[in-house]
Amino acid sequence: MVNFLAASNRAEEFQIGNERYQQGAYEEALQHYYQILSDGYESGALYFNIGNTYYKLDQLGKARLYYERAAKFMEGDESLTENINILRLRLVDQIEPPPQFFLSAWWQYAINFLPLNALIWIEVILLWLVLILLSIRIYYRSRGRGTRLSLPYHTALVIFIAATLICIQKIYNLETERHGVIMKPSVTLFAEPKQGGTEVFVLHEGTKVKIERQNQNWFEIRLEDGKTGWLEGDHFEII
Repeated sequence: MVNFLAASNRAEEFQIGNERYQQGAYEEALQHYYQILSDGYESGALYFNIGNTYYKLDQLGKARLYYERAAKFMEGDESLTENINILRLRLVDQIEPPPQFFLSAWWQYAINFLPLNALIWIEVILLWLVLILLSIRIYYRSRGRGTRLSLPYHTALVIFIAATLICIQKIYNLETERHGVIMKPSVTLFAEPKQGGTEVFVLHEGTKVKIERQNQNWFEIRLEDGKTGWLEGDHFEII
């Protein structure tokens, strides 16, 4: 898919959908938004508006799904984050992550603090800074003026290495991690991938889960609090 803003007719379709949304004609708004998706176009704003529309229709599972899809394009957006938090307050499952060791918590914060595009730009700037400082140091050495700029150079180098590690981890997470949203009013999770097994817990519509592995049409999922269980693929949609 490509960004629909590159096509003027799709931008017009998006505007009509927004007008229908403002008029309270939510089903009609969805028709226009889905027309854009069916034509192979996407954007964070489009997914965000679809999420808003489903929220107005009180379909919290689909609202959460499209908000999370929007987050892939609008990472760190305040309006999106606020809407997700408001939606989460309405969910049946109020899942809290367990306390983390402070170094682990700091590392996760560093990874999620900036969007990938911003991290890449910072990486480029830091690389140029390190190369410039290195060149100046080499110049001073060739002139017999000692190791000037040693502290700024090593400081910039350490920051560059740390930013590189954060960037690599963020890219790895984006490429390997899969998440989904529960779409049914309630679903039972089992200790193994089969019906009739030991029931471990129940989840409700709108809950976000992390997909650990797959066995045919069964998926092992993990919650933020660390609980795991198996459920069938038709109970959730992948973000």
